Amino acid sequence: MTDTRHSLRRARATVLLAVVLVACAAATSAAQTVTATFDDLRADAYKGQTVYVADRAGTTVKGRVARIDATSLELLVNDEPRVWRVSDVAWISQRHRHSGRGALVGLALGAGFGAFLVVADMEGEDVGTVLVIAALFGGVGGGAGAAIGAAIKSERVLYAARPTAGVLSPIVAPGAIGVRAHFRF
Repeated sequence: MTDTRHSLRRARATVLLAVVLVACAAATSAAQTVTATFDDLRADAYKGQTVYVADRAGTTVKGRVARIDATSLELLVNDEPRVWRVSDVAWISQRHRHSGRGALVGLALGAGFGAFLVVADMEGEDVGTVLVIAALFGGVGGGAGAAIGAAIKSERVLYAARPTAGVLSPIVAPGAIGVRAHFRF
Protein backbone atom coordinates (compact mmCIF):
# COMPACT_ATOMS: atom_id res chain seq x y z
CA MET A 1 0.00 0.00 0.00
CA THR A 2 2.88 2.37 0.78
CA ASP A 3 4.41 1.78 -2.65
CA THR A 4 1.08 2.59 -4.31
CA ARG A 5 0.73 5.80 -2.31
CA HIS A 6 4.31 6.79 -3.12
CA SER A 7 3.75 6.07 -6.84
CA LEU A 8 0.53 8.09 -6.82
CA ARG A 9 2.33 11.04 -5.18
CA ARG A 10 5.14 10.84 -7.70
CA ALA A 11 2.66 10.71 -10.60
CA ARG A 12 0.80 13.77 -9.25
CA ALA A 13 4.05 15.66 -8.83
CA THR A 14 5.16 14.76 -12.35
CA VAL A 15 1.85 15.87 -13.87
CA LEU A 16 1.90 19.10 -11.89
CA LEU A 17 5.47 19.86 -12.95
CA ALA A 18 4.59 19.17 -16.59
CA VAL A 19 1.60 21.52 -16.39
CA VAL A 20 3.73 24.28 -14.85
CA LEU A 21 6.42 23.89 -17.50
CA VAL A 22 3.91 24.01 -20.33
CA ALA A 23 2.19 27.05 -18.80
CA CYS A 24 5.50 28.87 -18.49
CA ALA A 25 6.68 28.12 -22.02
CA ALA A 26 8.25 31.04 -23.84
CA ALA A 27 5.80 33.54 -25.24
CA THR A 28 5.62 33.85 -28.98
CA SER A 29 7.33 36.90 -30.35
CA ALA A 30 5.88 39.02 -33.08
CA ALA A 31 7.94 39.75 -36.14
CA GLN A 32 9.31 43.26 -36.06
CA THR A 33 8.90 45.32 -39.18
CA VAL A 34 10.34 48.77 -39.74
CA THR A 35 8.20 51.15 -41.75
CA ALA A 36 9.67 53.06 -44.67
CA THR A 37 7.32 56.07 -44.64
CA PHE A 38 5.51 58.18 -42.08
CA ASP A 39 2.20 57.18 -43.73
CA ASP A 40 2.89 53.59 -42.70
CA LEU A 41 3.09 54.57 -39.03
CA ARG A 42 -0.70 55.06 -38.84
CA ALA A 43 -0.69 58.21 -36.73
CA ASP A 44 -3.69 57.25 -34.60
CA ALA A 45 -1.98 54.06 -33.40
CA TYR A 46 0.88 55.99 -31.77
CA LYS A 47 -0.88 59.18 -30.64
CA GLY A 48 -0.03 59.87 -27.00
CA GLN A 49 2.64 57.16 -26.83
CA THR A 50 6.22 57.85 -25.80
CA VAL A 51 8.76 57.47 -28.60
CA TYR A 52 12.40 58.33 -29.23
CA VAL A 53 13.31 60.30 -32.35
CA ALA A 54 16.84 60.58 -33.71
CA ASP A 55 17.55 63.22 -36.29
CA ARG A 56 20.11 62.93 -39.09
CA ALA A 57 22.68 64.78 -36.93
CA GLY A 58 22.44 62.01 -34.31
CA THR A 59 20.49 63.88 -31.60
CA THR A 60 17.90 61.71 -29.85
CA VAL A 61 14.81 63.21 -28.21
CA LYS A 62 12.14 61.53 -26.06
CA GLY A 63 8.55 62.74 -26.31
CA ARG A 64 4.87 61.89 -26.67
CA VAL A 65 3.40 61.69 -30.17
CA ALA A 66 1.03 64.59 -30.84
CA ARG A 67 0.70 64.19 -34.62
CA ILE A 68 2.13 62.16 -37.50
CA ASP A 69 1.32 62.89 -41.12
CA ALA A 70 2.97 62.18 -44.47
CA THR A 71 5.42 65.08 -44.19
CA SER A 72 6.13 65.64 -40.49
CA LEU A 73 6.09 64.38 -36.93
CA GLU A 74 5.08 66.46 -33.91
CA LEU A 75 6.08 65.42 -30.40
CA LEU A 76 5.35 66.95 -27.02
CA VAL A 77 8.80 67.26 -25.42
CA ASN A 78 8.48 68.47 -21.82
CA ASP A 79 4.93 69.62 -22.72
CA GLU A 80 6.28 71.82 -25.54
CA PRO A 81 5.44 70.93 -29.17
CA ARG A 82 8.38 70.13 -31.41
CA VAL A 83 8.11 69.29 -35.14
CA TRP A 84 10.45 67.28 -37.41
CA ARG A 85 10.18 67.08 -41.18
CA VAL A 86 10.42 63.60 -42.71
CA SER A 87 13.77 64.48 -44.26
CA ASP A 88 15.24 65.33 -40.82
CA VAL A 89 14.33 62.06 -39.07
CA ALA A 90 16.82 59.16 -39.06
CA TRP A 91 14.74 56.77 -36.95
CA ILE A 92 11.85 56.52 -34.48
CA SER A 93 11.69 53.87 -31.77
CA GLN A 94 9.84 52.80 -28.62
CA ARG A 95 11.46 51.36 -25.51
CA HIS A 96 9.78 48.90 -23.15
CA ARG A 97 10.49 47.22 -19.85
CA HIS A 98 9.13 43.75 -19.11
CA SER A 99 7.92 44.02 -15.50
CA GLY A 100 4.44 42.64 -16.17
CA ARG A 101 5.61 39.64 -18.17
CA GLY A 102 8.31 38.93 -15.57
CA ALA A 103 5.77 39.09 -12.75
CA LEU A 104 3.44 36.64 -14.52
CA VAL A 105 6.21 34.17 -15.28
CA GLY A 106 7.57 34.45 -11.72
CA LEU A 107 4.09 33.99 -10.26
CA ALA A 108 3.44 30.88 -12.35
CA LEU A 109 6.85 29.36 -11.63
CA GLY A 110 6.68 30.16 -7.91
CA ALA A 111 3.14 28.86 -7.47
CA GLY A 112 3.91 25.74 -9.48
CA PHE A 113 7.09 25.09 -7.52
CA GLY A 114 5.31 25.61 -4.19
CA ALA A 115 2.48 23.27 -5.18
CA PHE A 116 5.00 20.74 -6.48
CA LEU A 117 6.89 20.73 -3.16
CA VAL A 118 3.72 20.10 -1.15
CA VAL A 119 2.27 17.48 -3.51
CA ALA A 120 5.58 15.63 -3.78
CA ASP A 121 5.77 15.34 0.01
CA MET A 122 2.04 15.09 0.70
CA GLU A 123 1.15 12.94 3.68
CA GLY A 124 -2.39 13.74 4.63
CA GLU A 125 -2.19 17.48 3.92
CA ASP A 126 -5.36 18.90 2.48
CA VAL A 127 -5.86 21.02 -0.61
CA GLY A 128 -5.84 24.16 1.54
CA THR A 129 -2.19 23.57 2.45
CA VAL A 130 -1.30 23.22 -1.22
CA LEU A 131 -3.08 26.49 -2.03
CA VAL A 132 -1.45 28.41 0.82
CA ILE A 133 2.07 27.24 -0.03
CA ALA A 134 1.46 27.80 -3.78
CA ALA A 135 0.20 31.33 -3.06
CA LEU A 136 3.19 32.08 -0.83
CA PHE A 137 5.74 30.84 -3.38
CA GLY A 138 3.76 32.51 -6.18
CA GLY A 139 3.94 35.87 -4.43
CA VAL A 140 7.67 35.60 -3.92
CA GLY A 141 8.15 34.43 -7.52
CA GLY A 142 5.95 37.22 -8.86
CA GLY A 143 7.93 39.86 -7.00
CA ALA A 144 11.25 38.45 -8.15
CA GLY A 145 9.97 38.14 -11.73
CA ALA A 146 8.78 41.77 -11.74
CA ALA A 147 12.19 42.95 -10.51
CA ILE A 148 14.00 40.92 -13.16
CA GLY A 149 11.58 42.08 -15.88
CA ALA A 150 12.10 45.72 -14.87
CA ALA A 151 15.81 45.29 -15.49
CA ILE A 152 15.22 44.01 -19.03
CA LYS A 153 14.76 46.70 -21.68
CA SER A 154 13.94 46.26 -25.33
CA GLU A 155 13.70 48.73 -28.15
CA ARG A 156 11.49 48.46 -31.21
CA VAL A 157 12.38 50.58 -34.23
CA LEU A 158 9.18 51.96 -35.77
CA TYR A 159 10.69 53.96 -38.62
CA ALA A 160 14.12 54.03 -40.23
CA ALA A 161 14.89 56.54 -42.97
CA ARG A 162 16.30 55.36 -46.24
CA PRO A 163 19.83 56.51 -46.95
CA THR A 164 19.92 59.77 -48.86
CA ALA A 165 23.42 59.81 -50.28
CA GLY A 166 26.31 57.46 -50.91
CA VAL A 167 26.53 53.76 -51.42
CA LEU A 168 27.24 52.91 -47.79
CA SER A 169 25.74 54.61 -44.76
CA PRO A 170 26.13 53.84 -41.08
CA ILE A 171 23.25 52.59 -38.96
CA VAL A 172 23.59 53.75 -35.38
CA ALA A 173 20.65 53.18 -33.06
CA PRO A 174 20.40 52.03 -29.46
CA GLY A 175 21.17 48.34 -29.53
CA ALA A 176 22.10 48.32 -33.22
CA ILE A 177 25.24 49.30 -35.08
CA GLY A 178 25.81 48.41 -38.69
CA VAL A 179 26.26 49.50 -42.25
CA ARG A 180 23.52 49.86 -44.84
CA ALA A 181 24.39 49.36 -48.49
CA HIS A 182 22.32 51.19 -51.07
CA PHE A 183 22.55 50.18 -54.69
CA ARG A 184 20.66 51.49 -57.71
CA PHE A 185 20.51 49.90 -61.14
